[in-house]
Amino acid sequence: MKKIYNLLVAIIVCQTLSAQTLQIKGRVTSVTKQPVEFANVILRKNDSTFVTGGMTDEKGRFSMENLQTGRYNLLVSSVGFQTKNLAISNFNKDIDLGSIEIDSTAIALDEVVITAANVINQADRKIVIPTSTQMKASTNGFNLLQRLNLKRIQVDVLRNTISASGGGEVQLRINGVKVSIQEVMALRPEDILRIEHYEDPGLRYEGAEAVIDYITRRRSTGGFVSLDFTNSPHVLWGNNNVSAKLNHKKSEFGIFYSGSYRGFNNMWRENSETFNFPSGESLTRVEDGVPDKWFMNWSYMHLNYNYQEPNKWFFNATVRTNINENPKQNYQSLLYPINNPNQGVHMTDKSSSWEHAPSMDLYFQRTLKKQQSLILNIVGTYIDSNSKRDYKEQRDGSPLTNLFSNVDGNKYSLIGEGIYEKGFKIGRLSTGVKHTQSYTSNKYSGSSIAQTDMKQSETYLYTEFQGKVKKMNFSMGVGGTRSWFNQGGKGYQNYTFRPTVSTTYNFNENSFLRYRGEIYSTAPSLADLGNVEQAIDSLQIRRGNSNLKPVRTYKNSLTYDIRKGIFSGNLFVGHWYHNKPIMEETLVEGDKFIRTKDNQKSWQKLNSEAELSVRPFKDFLTMKFATGINYFDSKGNTYHHTYTNWYYRTEANASYKNWSAFFEMQNHRNNFYGETLSYGENYHLFGIMYKHKQLSMGAMMINPFVDNWIQGSENKNVSAPSKNWIYIKESSRLLAIQLSYNFNFGRKYESAQKRLNNQDTDSGVMSSNK
Repeated sequence: MKKIYNLLVAIIVCQTLSAQTLQIKGRVTSVTKQPVEFANVILRKNDSTFVTGGMTDEKGRFSMENLQTGRYNLLVSSVGFQTKNLAISNFNKDIDLGSIEIDSTAIALDEVVITAANVINQADRKIVIPTSTQMKASTNGFNLLQRLNLKRIQVDVLRNTISASGGGEVQLRINGVKVSIQEVMALRPEDILRIEHYEDPGLRYEGAEAVIDYITRRRSTGGFVSLDFTNSPHVLWGNNNVSAKLNHKKSEFGIFYSGSYRGFNNMWRENSETFNFPSGESLTRVEDGVPDKWFMNWSYMHLNYNYQEPNKWFFNATVRTNINENPKQNYQSLLYPINNPNQGVHMTDKSSSWEHAPSMDLYFQRTLKKQQSLILNIVGTYIDSNSKRDYKEQRDGSPLTNLFSNVDGNKYSLIGEGIYEKGFKIGRLSTGVKHTQSYTSNKYSGSSIAQTDMKQSETYLYTEFQGKVKKMNFSMGVGGTRSWFNQGGKGYQNYTFRPTVSTTYNFNENSFLRYRGEIYSTAPSLADLGNVEQAIDSLQIRRGNSNLKPVRTYKNSLTYDIRKGIFSGNLFVGHWYHNKPIMEETLVEGDKFIRTKDNQKSWQKLNSEAELSVRPFKDFLTMKFATGINYFDSKGNTYHHTYTNWYYRTEANASYKNWSAFFEMQNHRNNFYGETLSYGENYHLFGIMYKHKQLSMGAMMINPFVDNWIQGSENKNVSAPSKNWIYIKESSRLLAIQLSYNFNFGRKYESAQKRLNNQDTDSGVMSSNK
């Protein structure tokens, strides 16, 4: 009996220890006892499996929580210091390692430190731990990503966007929470522990091409105020962010504001349009633009409060508001027939718009026993919008065409989502459901009078398992979507089966081969579904189509990734097939050309891309070059077009002590969809920055070697082909000055963060612009 009793006690003790969540903390210093900030700290199991990692704060401190008992290796490194590896055996209680000294003596340039090795391949993501050089060269989360040079991720400083090389959505997240680009720009580099790059997102991300998740430090009592301003001294162009957080016991209060503005006095367009009438007659007219004005500004703000019980539950409430204003977008031109210029008219095309979108977001996360978690999220959004357009054609002061449109839009939506996850030794099971319900009412007045009332809903249900067996990572999932739409008794109800499979073979720690296949659907835009007509000019009309149906997409891709010394490379081949895609269609009714959309036959894209990165001087200089080819095959009900485009882009980042610089350049990466060839941007820019403690100052110049920024499109329709170009003088040789400052107070801690964020941004208004 005594042996049985002892055995039961041992089992209970083992189960208790295995259920514990433990902590490791410490402080990294030099041999002179000075704290080493931004040092990389990585915790691995004895088999080299990554557990967690991050960077030290300004006092050299680090903390790792929610750990299980076991044996680990702690790797500590920083540029200019020798790497230290600490073995942690019989880990069954909280440990304070005290001061960990790393030696800076006798460091050769080719010595191995955490540089390329700061990229760790996981079963479902890449974990990127920024180096101290990259952190010191950055002022926010946006330009930190620019300096990381992630594979197939493009950071556009001109437009403040982050996109995937193959197209599609790049979801941005902070601690698992889906956020906007403005919130990423408000992140402070010293608060970022690591970045998790999902090149192969699972079903819960609903078709995203990639996911970038910033894992940040967590705070206790105290807080911070952060300012980040970028403005041009000679052009109305700027991006400005202000953020602050305050923590008190288990509560956290936050406020964030982002404001951007653009103002151009020299914008114009040049168009060439041909109209082939049923009678056999043909008219080609040319539009020669005259410089005019374009002003716009965006404001985003949120207030949030959260309360947490560590390792148990977390509640967050956020109120957001997004205001987009485009008070003036003016074009004026001489519009004339190419065979009779004397019969030209003076054309003016003036438009304005604004949109206000407040929302309320309630979030709850519960951590359960046995590696289980439950997440609930509900978001309510109201979008109030207005757009105006005034189009005129005059000859000798007499009006020939006078079109005016005014659209008032109101949209109400509710999004609810729930996710359950369960961890196992070989992987993780995730299942979830998401439902979206919306009502949209748009009132059209002016030259065309109409009222649209649209109801739309979508339900998405999925289950997915991700795991690892020896050198093979895999994920298998199955999902389904029900889409429903109604407008005046007309609409659709559609069901889509959404399977996905992904498998990755890891040749070693530095190279892998991945295949991914998936099927998903995309609902029509509310703007295209509106049963309304809007006159574009004297010959063209834009018409909505309430009979549109969701589009089914089949996607397959193959990726090979390798790192070797100072080099890293990536080869990608992807194929997209859209069945019954929603693409443009041009109808001729009498002497009018109707621009509308319909479910066409098919659309395909084949993309192959090669990317090479090199770090000849470790983190002091990083260069990346990528080149690829896109092949498009667009089949409509009455047309068939093919198109091939070669493109390239190059980037370089340099850092030395407190100085850093960057350079970017890319040529036109074009897209062909339906019958329209859209020309991508051809731009280049460079910048330089100096950072001293919490103050950063810098400057950048956009397109210094060209006279004009230019972007355009070409329509290949047989009845009404056209070429369109837009020019902006101020977007060349644009100088911008950057100033940022961070003020900290209080101490830090590990706080819970929400892992979902749902938001509605589709106003459902159809535009009458060209």
